[in-house]
Amino acid sequence: MDPDAVTRIEVDLPGHVLEAVDDWIARHDDPKPSRSDAIAQILAGRLASERPSTIVPGLVTGRDIV
Repeated sequence: MDPDAVTRIEVDLPGHVLEAVDDWIARHDDPKPSRSDAIAQILAGRLASERPSTIVPGLVTGRDIV
């Protein structure tokens, strides 16, 4: 899979999560990111800041193998 390829997905979010996304968007300067871009940026930032195994329990990565 090309790491730069874009794949469209559909996600169901509870109202409070969507409100949090909208609040995150509101804190950004114009031009504000779309909801889709905001969710992608939030997710990418979260994935970059945590070990994958702490985000997805049971996920084994090369970093987890010692």
